[in-house]
Amino acid sequence: MLLNFSCDNFKSFRDGFEFNMIPERRMTELDYSILTEQMADQKETGLSASVIYGPNAAGKTSIVNAMSCMRQMILRGNIRDAVEDRSGDHVSGNLVLTPFAFRDDAEPVRFDATFTFHGMKYRYAIAVFLGAFLEKDAERYIDQEQLYVNDTLIFSRTRDAVAKLKLDTITDYLNIGYELKDTEKNRKAMSNNITSDSLLLVTDFNSFCSKKLVSEIRQWFEEQFIVVNSADRTRFYPSVPEDDGRAMINVYINKIAQEAGIIGSDFAYVNDPETHTTKLMSVLKKMGSRLYGLDADRIESVGTMRLISIMPVIISALRNGAVLVMDELDASLHPMIVMNLITIFHNDGVNTNGAQIIFNTHNPIYLNHNLLRRDEIKFVERDKDSKSSSLYALSDFKANGEASVRKTSNYMKNYFINRYGAIVDIDFTDIIADVLKGAESNV
Repeated sequence: MLLNFSCDNFKSFRDGFEFNMIPERRMTELDYSILTEQMADQKETGLSASVIYGPNAAGKTSIVNAMSCMRQMILRGNIRDAVEDRSGDHVSGNLVLTPFAFRDDAEPVRFDATFTFHGMKYRYAIAVFLGAFLEKDAERYIDQEQLYVNDTLIFSRTRDAVAKLKLDTITDYLNIGYELKDTEKNRKAMSNNITSDSLLLVTDFNSFCSKKLVSEIRQWFEEQFIVVNSADRTRFYPSVPEDDGRAMINVYINKIAQEAGIIGSDFAYVNDPETHTTKLMSVLKKMGSRLYGLDADRIESVGTMRLISIMPVIISALRNGAVLVMDELDASLHPMIVMNLITIFHNDGVNTNGAQIIFNTHNPIYLNHNLLRRDEIKFVERDKDSKSSSLYALSDFKANGEASVRKTSNYMKNYFINRYGAIVDIDFTDIIADVLKGAESNV
């Protein structure tokens, strides 16, 4: 369960942001949507959904990108660019750790995530120095790295040294044969062995101290923290054997398509012999065990392809209790589909494993107090003077006064009259009129 994610000096966020998934204690609406996980000596709670609003180029996608980059660093074990990016996702594949552009000094890019997994609470923080924006010759190195377990600092490293190593609170997770009396000796050895562009977590801390703890953390980032950049271009299809020549039909995907009003054809997954990748086929005719159809991309709408493409990862997240973060989840989808997905994540009778969903959107229909809690609604806006983005929640507004927000307020109406910010007035009329009159369009 994700509790908190923060980032500093990344893309459009000069002064950073804190994405909080911990429920506001004073909030009483939609209590059934609160997730709980029992730790050793306390109970942690989390929100099951969060939706991010804001105008174009405000920084909504930057939040998703930050989560994606941190995840990729953990799985890769270093902060170097990929030699070859086969993921199709240049943001995390190439570790595009872009610092805020409009500043004169060079500061590290910082990532910080707090989460729970298997009855333990983890916090991992890392600061990466990249030089100034677009500084090509700057040396990339890890400026700081910290690991907390159950709110206790386990290690802290700088660029070239392990400043602190404290292991007495995780004795059950230490490598076989590890002696606590050797901790100071190992700290010095790890300092001598440290590599400035490799994560201490997955290198020396893993080898010297706790393979079990590192395995848990890496498993969470790999399997429980699913971050999708460019969701409109991402498809989640199952693997289909190349050699049997048969199509694979997923009964539940077809039932979901029918429930969404997609009629006229069934869907099957087949292996493309030329690309050796899975493709979606629209089944138009069945004769015995044989299926006849066309490549779904040729005859299905963009919305249909989006729904079929993302449902497998949504089901997987619900099944495994994962955190699903998706950029533009609702692109080309009818809002009723997305509203239903939100209610499923809120439904503790269906979402029994504590999955969470986070996505950004422009559709105001989800601004409804019957659908989302105030602390589940986030806004991003960008200051015209500083060019820096800021993130805040609807729950940050007071419950009384002129700018008050009550749990029964008309969120959508108030958003459009600019009571919450994160919206801009747009009028292209004069620009387009000038273009049509033949005004000079190039400089």
